[in-house]
Amino acid sequence: MATRWRFGRFDLQVRVFLLLLLLFLAVLDLLNIYLLGQATGALERSERDRATVRIRALVLEIGNEPLIGAVDSGGVQSLLTPTALRRMALRLGYDRIAVVDRGGREVLSSGPGGGLTPEAFRGLSEDGHSALISGRPATGPILPERGEDARLTVYVPILDSAGEFSGAIEAVQPVPELGRLAATYRLVLIVQVAGVLAIAALVVVFANWISRPYRRLAAAVGEAGLEGQSADASPEPDELAAAFQAVADKLKIQDETLSALGREGGGLGDLVRFATGTAATLGTGVLVVDRLARVAAINPVAARLLGTARDDAVARPLSEIAVSVPALVQRVRDCLERGTESSRDVLEVRGGNGGAGHVGVAISPARAFEGEVGGALVLMTDLTEIRDLQQQARLRENLAAVGKLSAGIAHEFRNALSTILGYARMLEKNEAPAARQAAAEIVREIDSVRTTVDEFLLYARPPEPANVRVSVEPLVRSCAAIVEDFVEVEVDGEFGEVLADEGLLRRAFGNLLRNAADAVADEGRRAHVRIAGRVVASGGALQVDVEDDGPGIADDLRGQVFVPFFTTRTGGTGLGLALVQRTIVDLGGTIEAGQGSTGGARFRIRLPLAAAG
Repeated sequence: MATRWRFGRFDLQVRVFLLLLLLFLAVLDLLNIYLLGQATGALERSERDRATVRIRALVLEIGNEPLIGAVDSGGVQSLLTPTALRRMALRLGYDRIAVVDRGGREVLSSGPGGGLTPEAFRGLSEDGHSALISGRPATGPILPERGEDARLTVYVPILDSAGEFSGAIEAVQPVPELGRLAATYRLVLIVQVAGVLAIAALVVVFANWISRPYRRLAAAVGEAGLEGQSADASPEPDELAAAFQAVADKLKIQDETLSALGREGGGLGDLVRFATGTAATLGTGVLVVDRLARVAAINPVAARLLGTARDDAVARPLSEIAVSVPALVQRVRDCLERGTESSRDVLEVRGGNGGAGHVGVAISPARAFEGEVGGALVLMTDLTEIRDLQQQARLRENLAAVGKLSAGIAHEFRNALSTILGYARMLEKNEAPAARQAAAEIVREIDSVRTTVDEFLLYARPPEPANVRVSVEPLVRSCAAIVEDFVEVEVDGEFGEVLADEGLLRRAFGNLLRNAADAVADEGRRAHVRIAGRVVASGGALQVDVEDDGPGIADDLRGQVFVPFFTTRTGGTGLGLALVQRTIVDLGGTIEAGQGSTGGARFRIRLPLAAAG
């Protein structure tokens, strides 16, 4: 059973949950910052309004006539004096009070105060200046923006008898509370942003940490009768838990069955009655052989695992029945000859079409009343799906590791080719014909090598698949139409929708069709390819067989056809089938190479159906 990419996969669920949590915290931080900013703004507006009211009261106290006289006389013959302004500033808590004319020139001042340099209309915005000209009070920015030394400047216009703007009175008021509040606001902003970034970093660490129990569960499945599995290559937790539970249940049934029968009681007759009676409805395969290794009884599950009919198997030698599991025959013979037991063995089942599966076997001798071995009881459990799940996870891990290493090597190789190409381009400008011809040959070879490197980079660092619903039959027919000049394609069978990346899947089928065309290129004819689809209801998958009429693949080479750079053709890069395998595996499927019905190559692809995903 191939691991299927779906929204509910455990890693994605964990990361989505943590991402939502991170977004929630970020929203809370933004809300806190917004509310604090609103409060800060409200307090600042209140302080500006209060300062404006106070300076307007001061203007009323001084009177408009002395202020206009100070502006008109330039402060020379004014009823106001710097001493009087200083007393007012000291009494009201101002750092500085000044009178400026309409051009912003200071005509009278209580002094710089607080170390501030006098500057007309200091920091006043364009809107504030316009408001002042039109006869409304205005306030400048708080300088500095934060800290105990924060100061607020307020301007109140001085209007002449005609109501025209003739100058302004300027007051600089200390506002340490607003300075401290601004500093606190910036500190809170920095702390909250840093906190969100720290939580984002912890998301990755936590996601890996929380998946450790499931990697241990994967190792436990290996200890239950399968090969040890890498702790970093665990399948999906729900599939792994189901597989582990299935193994545990089947082993429990085997142990209970062996305990119920007893190792020394009842004899062969009781085992035959058990296999033909109670065991007929069990999910575990039950096979009973006599002391001559002939089948005495077999239940339906065992018959299916051995690929035989139940009625035809009885009384026949086990060597004729268990052709697909040759190791089983030897183990049964060892049990009959030596009286030894075997438990939890995993044996390979060879299919007639080149496929392979795995079966778990427990063998116990059946003793006669004299204590001699009179036969054997064989319990069998189908472990094909579990072993396929392990192999698929291990293949993905290996492809990822090879991809990371190869991508770096290919990148450095491309850099070296670029350097060589640069020198070759320089040689093409040489006046000597021989040098130019040699440079042209170098450029052609470099282009060829770079094409191969680009294909290898596509294998080593493939794009992330975007899994969507893809209707397979129209896609296959579209690929067939593109290559119809050199490949005759026959499409039949039942297809459906799968979860896959349409572009990557189209490239995979295109490579298989071009591979078929290349296989018969030396014969000077068009290749004939049959693409047959079949929905495998039990596994929720679509099986597609791509079979050509070429020379086929030798038995000793089938394990190498998907290895990068392995090719049997002159001029081939050996990356076409490797790319096909990488694509199918990344889409959550499997691909096997075998022999077709006409002797040509057959590639069997399985992809998860959209409904099952």
